[in-house]
Amino acid sequence: MVGAMSRVLLPFLLIGLQACAALPGSRHPRGAAATQPAVATRAPAPEVEETTPADGPLGPDETPEEPEATPPPPTEPAPPPHPLAKLSDEQLEQELLNDPDSLGSVSLGQTNRGALFNGVLMPDGPYWKVVNPRQTWGTRETVEAIEHSITRLNEEFPDTQPLYVGDISEKHGGHIAPHISHQAGRDVDLGYYYSVPNQWYVRADGSNLDIPRTWAFTKILVTESDVEHIFMDRKIQKVLKEYALQQGEDPAWLDSLFGGPLSHQRPLIMHEDGHDTHMHVRFYNRIAQESGRRLYRMMIAHHMIKPPTYYVHYKVKRGDNLGRIAKRYHVKIKAIKRANGLHSSRIIAGRTYKIPQRGGVTAPRSAIVIPPRRLPPPTGSGTSGHTTTAAAQR
Repeated sequence: MVGAMSRVLLPFLLIGLQACAALPGSRHPRGAAATQPAVATRAPAPEVEETTPADGPLGPDETPEEPEATPPPPTEPAPPPHPLAKLSDEQLEQELLNDPDSLGSVSLGQTNRGALFNGVLMPDGPYWKVVNPRQTWGTRETVEAIEHSITRLNEEFPDTQPLYVGDISEKHGGHIAPHISHQAGRDVDLGYYYSVPNQWYVRADGSNLDIPRTWAFTKILVTESDVEHIFMDRKIQKVLKEYALQQGEDPAWLDSLFGGPLSHQRPLIMHEDGHDTHMHVRFYNRIAQESGRRLYRMMIAHHMIKPPTYYVHYKVKRGDNLGRIAKRYHVKIKAIKRANGLHSSRIIAGRTYKIPQRGGVTAPRSAIVIPPRRLPPPTGSGTSGHTTTAAAQR
């Protein structure tokens, strides 16, 4: 019987000995090869049915749920391809010679040494009045940005007085008195909104400025169009910034617009003397500027644009006269008189005068790069609840 029991128990004893030999740290028989221990793997956790916890305080053994991740702010979509991107230089030149209107608006050179081709005349509209139609030609992008911004303001503030639209450019660009810029269809003078009946070229201050409308309009310009700069008197800037802070706008964002310690960017809104009667807005034109870059040499070669005049500034010294200045700058006396509105040859020592120079349209150095719009943080609130997301900008 013992032999029978031994035959039954022997296999189990051998299995137990093999299991012990496989444990880490177990002693190997002398002379036997040591085997690596097996890598432990964690068994998959059993599936548990998800349940919604009841409302109320958490129990001592319960852990709070992980908060949902905040979605990243929307990214600005890539702009569509340039309308002329598929044309080679040879094809582009043929279009220029055979069907120039098909090229659309073209902004050439810089705003103070530039020209405009295929400009669009700013029309009168229900929400604005054009001051001088002869000098309100711009690129299509500029005209559409002006129309959009004024219309958006009127959507937020119904029954708003019409805004005055001043000079943009002449039909073919170039110099227009008394401006130094306004030569390439990208600059515009816009009136302020007033708490009294709107008039053109009225000095604005805290007593007559319609601050809510002017701030809302400024915000629409910088968040819903591609603004390069806004030139505005610093006293008006101060009033608008204080109002925007009271309305809960983000201080760091406002510093990026007006300047301040919370921003290292160059301010978008800058002081310029003489801009307490109007603001001067300069737009980037993604399409018109890139067209100008590609067409520049072709248009010069075919004499399709007249090199516009640019100006240098000269401070008169004692003993100077117009004849001597004209000779120095290789320009006619009557050209200096015309540029400065002089009715005689009398000039005053210490005063600065504009001296016209013909130097041609400045060629851009490289492709146009438009920086991202300066949008407020997503949690920011506007003057009248006006918020913008990057995805809806273009």
